[in-house]
Amino acid sequence: MRHLRSLLAVALSALWLAGCGPSKSPAPVDPYLYTPPPAAAPAANLAASTWVTHHHDDLLPFWTTSEALGAPLGNFPTWRQMDGSLAATTARKPRMMGRQVFAYAAGFMLTGDETLLDHARAGNRWLLDHARDPSNGGWHADLNQDGTPLGAGTRWSQDLDYDVMGPAAYFFVTRDAEAEAAVLAARDALFDPARFWDTTNGRIKDGLDATMTTEQWMGAAGSWQLVAQLDPITAFELLVQPVLTDPARRTQALGDLRTLATRVRDSFWKDGIFWGATGSIGILPSDHTDYGHILKAYWALLLIDKRLDDRPFAGFLAANAGATLGRSYDSMYGRWAKKPNAAGGNDFGSDWWAYAEADQLAATLALHNPGWLPTLDMTTYHFLNDYVDTTRAVRELVPSIQRNGSWYSWATTDTAKCNEWKNGFHSTEHALVMFLFGHYLAGTPAPLYFAFPAAQVDALAKAARPYTLQGRVVSYVDHGPLASDPSRNKVEVLFDQLR
Repeated sequence: MRHLRSLLAVALSALWLAGCGPSKSPAPVDPYLYTPPPAAAPAANLAASTWVTHHHDDLLPFWTTSEALGAPLGNFPTWRQMDGSLAATTARKPRMMGRQVFAYAAGFMLTGDETLLDHARAGNRWLLDHARDPSNGGWHADLNQDGTPLGAGTRWSQDLDYDVMGPAAYFFVTRDAEAEAAVLAARDALFDPARFWDTTNGRIKDGLDATMTTEQWMGAAGSWQLVAQLDPITAFELLVQPVLTDPARRTQALGDLRTLATRVRDSFWKDGIFWGATGSIGILPSDHTDYGHILKAYWALLLIDKRLDDRPFAGFLAANAGATLGRSYDSMYGRWAKKPNAAGGNDFGSDWWAYAEADQLAATLALHNPGWLPTLDMTTYHFLNDYVDTTRAVRELVPSIQRNGSWYSWATTDTAKCNEWKNGFHSTEHALVMFLFGHYLAGTPAPLYFAFPAAQVDALAKAARPYTLQGRVVSYVDHGPLASDPSRNKVEVLFDQLR
């Protein structure tokens, strides 16, 4: 942050000397202007090619087996064992199926492999056909193995966010109208005062009962949950907002992002920490008050602030994001910590998703402050060496490590890699973000693949976005019709000036 503040100071002085004059206030300097990368070549584990290889060798084997793809294709199992085989539990969580659709859609974006897009299409189709509740609205909490509803579980808003993560990612890559409609319907339910929206307090409710009429609480009644406000941002709104078909909807979604980000900051932040619930502010340990959620919130606000012309969170982020990320770094072992503790220090060790969130925030800060590069060099090295399961052919990531990078003990029959909360989302997103960052460091355009309607290739390619980051379209290559969907063309878009 010292580096960023010094850059701002120099830029302001330069504007004054250039002729602003003593009688005029200098125009504010945008803290998010493109910053060229350092001249030195990036470390090997920060190179874009490293993350393509990681995705291909370490992640895809687990998600491309017949067991992963389901029967029929798209009916993705929620529980699988460490070797990738099916677990005894056969029920489906739509929120996890949505995450798996994301993994395939993002994998296609990263590689251009049309088979991954076929998997995403099939999963999206299964979700839209089976997981939505036409009687009560919303989405079913659980499905049987055959796709029929299972029970009448609570409709948590967080679940809805991840249900539509799949359609959102599929829409982002293909601009599919049906997937977009499903995403917008979920957005409308979240902001509907007759459904999830609490007009009095300006927040999304934790949940509703199965009839979508009575409020439900994740914790103590009256204590708002951070994830109810944060997860719609990171699960789908950030991704789809700039590419929604209707300009009015794009403006509306940008307003949603501002509203939710403001609520997250104003109601959940204190002393550098985003607390897991309003009823547990200042209490450690407490549910969801860990570095995964804390740093994920900073990352969300940073990405949102870059889209808002008035930069409403810039000062807040400059003062706090880097400082909190620094607190989460375990310099003794070169890894990210798990959570803050009541003694003012940290509990160490980390979970795969929280570690990924920390890397992604560090990489995003490093787009403007290269002082984060040595830390990121160390943490990504350990991520690749600690979490990847090289003891099994299907690989993927183990869920947790101890402070020194050693594992806990998981039997082959354990579902620690694939269960009701772990799927392919975080590991694939991490690979994608680090791939983009690797191209930034190398000063080379970053290629991402899309499947645009054939008649709209030029317009959509020129308006494409480098995932949730900001950047510039350098050029695009139209590779022609998809083998499995001739109405769409595979389009390779190259981005530079990532910020």
